[in-house]
Amino acid sequence: MKKLFFLIVLFNMVSGINAQDIKDLKNYSLLGQTKKGKEAVDKFLSVPKNALKPEGWFYKGAIYVEASRDSTMPASQSDELKATAFAALKKYRELDPKVPLLIERNNGPIFDLYIGYFSELGVKSYMAKDPATAVEFFKKALDVHQYISSNNLVGNNGFKFSNLDTTLVLYTAIAAGEAKLPDEAAVFYNKLIDANVSGEEYIDAYQVMAERYKTKKDKAAFDNLIAKAKKFYPTNNEYWIGMQIEEATDGVGKPEIFSKYEELVAKIPGNYALCYNYAVELYRYIYSDEMQKVNTTDFKNKLPEVMKKAIAIKSTIEANFLLANFFYNNSIDISEEARNIKGVKPEDLKKKKELQAQSDIAMTQAIPFAEATVSIYATISKPKSSDKVNCKQSFSILKSIYESKKDAEKVALYDAKVKAFE
Repeated sequence: MKKLFFLIVLFNMVSGINAQDIKDLKNYSLLGQTKKGKEAVDKFLSVPKNALKPEGWFYKGAIYVEASRDSTMPASQSDELKATAFAALKKYRELDPKVPLLIERNNGPIFDLYIGYFSELGVKSYMAKDPATAVEFFKKALDVHQYISSNNLVGNNGFKFSNLDTTLVLYTAIAAGEAKLPDEAAVFYNKLIDANVSGEEYIDAYQVMAERYKTKKDKAAFDNLIAKAKKFYPTNNEYWIGMQIEEATDGVGKPEIFSKYEELVAKIPGNYALCYNYAVELYRYIYSDEMQKVNTTDFKNKLPEVMKKAIAIKSTIEANFLLANFFYNNSIDISEEARNIKGVKPEDLKKKKELQAQSDIAMTQAIPFAEATVSIYATISKPKSSDKVNCKQSFSILKSIYESKKDAEKVALYDAKVKAFE
């Protein structure tokens, strides 16, 4: 009987000590006495039987979270404390699935970990021009976010996280890019793209990944991404089409590149930039050194067809001038070919006459496009230097054309126009 009485007294003493310990831990936590709290909770949990008590792990997590928020300590130390706190809070939830102590605080300690990794460490590191470190802290904030979201934890005033923290994912991707970690950046940009996230603040995800897939020559991924980008950012359509042009023509030589342009024109009808770029490529090819002694007739026939499509979509100074210049130069080329015929046989004279007629036609074809160039120029309140050059050259072309037609009145008119630019 005495032995039983002694055991009961001993049990009550131990229980009283443990209860007192838990009360002390609670007070340290509520009062923010983190130094004493850390020592007390670590001592408490060092006792094997106490390590089985969920309350001890809760207070370890809560106290360590609070200790980690000391802005005077190094980021690495704060990180270590947060990691310990996170592990402790997860242990508490495992030991007591009803989690009354977390509910009592609206899961505050866990939400504080998220804020700490995101703002206190991540953003602070980023602002300190240390994006690589910021990436690591942002990733840890995402881990906490995932834990909160997957466990459906509720914060103050019923606050709940969405499944994807789009802002934090974006920050992580941006920081990874600035830290020269393109593979990591791609992982996080793809999280946004796979979730069909849109909004102007997220357009970088689509632009960066389009460039990445283009560079890696991953056509399937590139095409899928561009389709999404056009859907979510239709006002940036010209940019996406520009990317498609680059992807299709990158590394492709001439004349093979022109078949690529033909495919794009069929795939993306009614696009000015596509048709204009196609015509410019033709023009450069026709007048390149490598084509000096090659028959360019097919390409010369194709260029006006393509550029007229561009002008029908959007009549610009650049497009009209290029076509006017092409027709004028083509006229000179044909005329020179005629002059090179030195024979006096009937067939030689006939060929020479035919070529001269073709030259006259080409010269006449240049007129409406040169006139369109100067007309558009007149409507521009603040013309660029390139606009001025194109306009002046258009007046010069018109002057030369009417000189060949022996129209003195128009020659004088356009001569004055040319001189007005000098």
